[in-house]
Amino acid sequence: MSGSQRPGSGPRRRVTALDVARLAGVSRSAVSRALTEGASVSDETRAKVLKAAETLGYHRNALVRGMVRQRSGIIGIVAGRLDNPFIAVALEILSRRLQEDGLKSMIYSGDAESDIAVALPSLVEYRVDGCFFLSNDLSPQGAAKYTRLDIPLVVLFNSDMAGISDHGDEVPVGAITVDNVEISRTVADLLLGGGCRHFAYIEGLPRATTSRERQRGYVERLAERGFAVEAVATGNFNYADGLAAARGLLAARPRPDAIFAANDLMALAVLDVARAEFGLSVPEDVAVVGFDDIGAAAQAAYDLTTVRQPLADMVEAGVDLMLALIEEPDRRPEEIRLRSHLIERSTTRQPYGMSAPERAAGPQEA
Repeated sequence: MSGSQRPGSGPRRRVTALDVARLAGVSRSAVSRALTEGASVSDETRAKVLKAAETLGYHRNALVRGMVRQRSGIIGIVAGRLDNPFIAVALEILSRRLQEDGLKSMIYSGDAESDIAVALPSLVEYRVDGCFFLSNDLSPQGAAKYTRLDIPLVVLFNSDMAGISDHGDEVPVGAITVDNVEISRTVADLLLGGGCRHFAYIEGLPRATTSRERQRGYVERLAERGFAVEAVATGNFNYADGLAAARGLLAARPRPDAIFAANDLMALAVLDVARAEFGLSVPEDVAVVGFDDIGAAAQAAYDLTTVRQPLADMVEAGVDLMLALIEEPDRRPEEIRLRSHLIERSTTRQPYGMSAPERAAGPQEA
C-alpha cells in the first residue's frame, strides 16, 4: 500500500478503512456500509467491522468527514449504449452499490465518443470524487481527457484505458475485467470437442481490449489444436451490426460450422439469421457461443451457450478500488481480473461419446 512505513522507520501511518476491512475479513465497501447509519449490512458484518475498528483505533473520518467538508460525495459514471442489457444491468448494480455507501451517482451515457465527451464539463462543475467508465465506445485517447480532473478513474469490464495519457503511464487508471484470453481458449476446446471444423469470430469494436483478448484466446487455442479461424466479421457489440456480420459469414463457402461472438447481442443475431434466413439447424449445422450471459441468453427461444461474467463481483471490486483510491490519494490503481465461467446450453454440440464425468473433467488435448 502506498505511503506505508515499517515499524520504527518514522511517524505511525494513519489507519485506513482498508486496514479495517482486512482485519475484519470483509470488503472495503462493507466497512463503509457498516459505519454508515441506515446502510444495508448484516448484524454479523457490522459486529466484525466495529470490533476491527476498535482494535485498530480507527475513527471514521477519512472518507465520510472528508466528503462532508472537502468532497462532493458524487461519483461520475460514464456509460456506453444502454441498449446493451449487460451495460444496463451493470449500471443499475453500480449505482445501487454507491448509494448503499452513501454516495451519489452522476450518470452520462451515449452511443459514441463525441456523445460521452460532453459529460466532462459537468463532471468538472460538480467536482466528482471519482469516475467509472462502463464503455467500449470510449477510446484511450478520449478517456485521456478525463485525466485532467485529477481524480480516481476506474474502468469496468475493459482494460483499454490502463495507463492512458499522452505521456506514457503517468496517469494510471484502475481496471476490473475478466480472464478473456483463458476463457476463450475454453470456448475453442468446447467447439472442437463438439466436432466443429470451420471456425468464425464476430468481433465487437476493433479498438476494445475485451474483443481483442477474446479473439486472441480463441485463435491461439485453435492454432494449438491444428485449426484456424477462417473468417472474422465486425458486429460492434450491437444486434443490428451482428445481423449484418452473421449474414456475411453464413453466406460464405465453406460456411462456418462454429461462430464465437464477442458478446451475446451479436450471438443472438447469429441465431436469428441462421434459423430464419438460412434455414439452418443449431447446433447441428452451426454451433454458436456468446459472451456475457444476458437475460435473453437463457430464454428458451435462444438457450445460448455463453460466458458468464461475475457482474456483481466485478462491481464490488470496482467500488472497493474506487473507495480506496479516494481515501488514499497516493495509492496506485491496479488491474484486477476475475474468473468467468462457460455456461453450456443447447447452441453447442455435445462431445460425441463423452460421459458426464468426462465432460466435467473438461476437454482433452488433441
